[in-house]
Amino acid sequence: MKFKNGPALKWYFPLYRWVATTRLQQNDIDPRAIHTTLVVVLTTAILMWGYAFLAYFTIDSAVPGLVGFACALIHLLCPLLFRYSNNAYLVGNVLLGAGMIHQGTFTYFTGGFMSNILIWYGILPLFGGIIGGRRGAITWFCLTLCISLSFFILHLYNYQFPDLISPLGKVWSHVMLVFGWIFLSSTVVIVYTGLREHTEKILHQQGQKIDDLFRVLFHDLANPLGRISIGLSIAQRNFPKEEPNRGLEIARLASDSMLEITQNIRKMYAVSKGKANVDLVKLPLNSSIDYIKKIYATELEKKKIKIKFDFEKNAGINVLAEPVSFNNQVLGNIISNAIKFSPENSSITITAELTPQKLVKIEISDQGIGIPPELINQLFDLNKKTTRQGTHGETGTGFGMHILKSFIEMYGGQVEIESDKGTTVRLFLKSY
Repeated sequence: MKFKNGPALKWYFPLYRWVATTRLQQNDIDPRAIHTTLVVVLTTAILMWGYAFLAYFTIDSAVPGLVGFACALIHLLCPLLFRYSNNAYLVGNVLLGAGMIHQGTFTYFTGGFMSNILIWYGILPLFGGIIGGRRGAITWFCLTLCISLSFFILHLYNYQFPDLISPLGKVWSHVMLVFGWIFLSSTVVIVYTGLREHTEKILHQQGQKIDDLFRVLFHDLANPLGRISIGLSIAQRNFPKEEPNRGLEIARLASDSMLEITQNIRKMYAVSKGKANVDLVKLPLNSSIDYIKKIYATELEKKKIKIKFDFEKNAGINVLAEPVSFNNQVLGNIISNAIKFSPENSSITITAELTPQKLVKIEISDQGIGIPPELINQLFDLNKKTTRQGTHGETGTGFGMHILKSFIEMYGGQVEIESDKGTTVRLFLKSY
């Protein structure tokens, strides 16, 4: 993180590095959590110590002053806990707890519920959220609400709170309340907007880098893949016709597929940027299944798995889709997973039919190990770990089903997955 070095930051960053030295070495916490905690302490320390001195000199009891100094010291030293712990939630609770006790004691000795100091409890959930996120905000909302309600209930039952602050103390406490709220609210907004602008700038820069990477990667890949495809076609033509080489045919199909995929990704990228449209066309299901059988011929033979599909019965079924993505990212992902999780000498059954809603329902069923119930609902979530080893130890990335669903939705269709004995994937696509 880079910031412009102003006068204030010349002393802030050495202090930050000293406080966070252990955490930075172990790299076990987001630096922003330490920055946030340190900024909260520095901006509220003046008020903590100010109220401690005010209590000591203007309240006719030693208790609020002594409690104030003790809490102000704990509050000031809280960031040092990061030298021993990476738990920002714990550190935040300690420093906010010190503030709550300090202000609670001051409130009790200056009129209880009718003391204007009680309003400072409203800042605790805000800082709790800034430091500890949603959990911190909820925690401090509940705590401050309970304590404030306790003061209110005691007031309703005519409990006589001691009001030991001097008239001058009341004036100064009101001054600190008014100007303290202005100072804190302004500081929070300035720091928050500054961090947001900084984060947005970083995200924009990262987005630009990703865009550049996409452009370079898929532009540069297309050329060598095209040459490989041409070379394989020449080799296939030069091979004796009486001795056709099946390996060359599979390699040529695979290279053509890779070339189509890279070109398709470039197009999808252009679509996402609003520079192109997705072209959905009439796609015969038979041609797609025939393509899949050829592309995955080696994997199917290796495990002795057969694809059962009635080409004659489904000759007139067409779907509305984008050919390259449907063949490779949709059907390819489903068949690849079916092979991966199926035992040897099993089969993959593909059926298709028109529904009353004039949709094409395609069912792809395997006889594999199935999917655990707790995993089915997570298959399309990129944030969940869904990768598993296949029956022969095959591995994957976990991105396939998310990509599949994205394309199906782009076609205006739906996907369902059912797993009992084996797995069944159902696609509902518009017919043509």
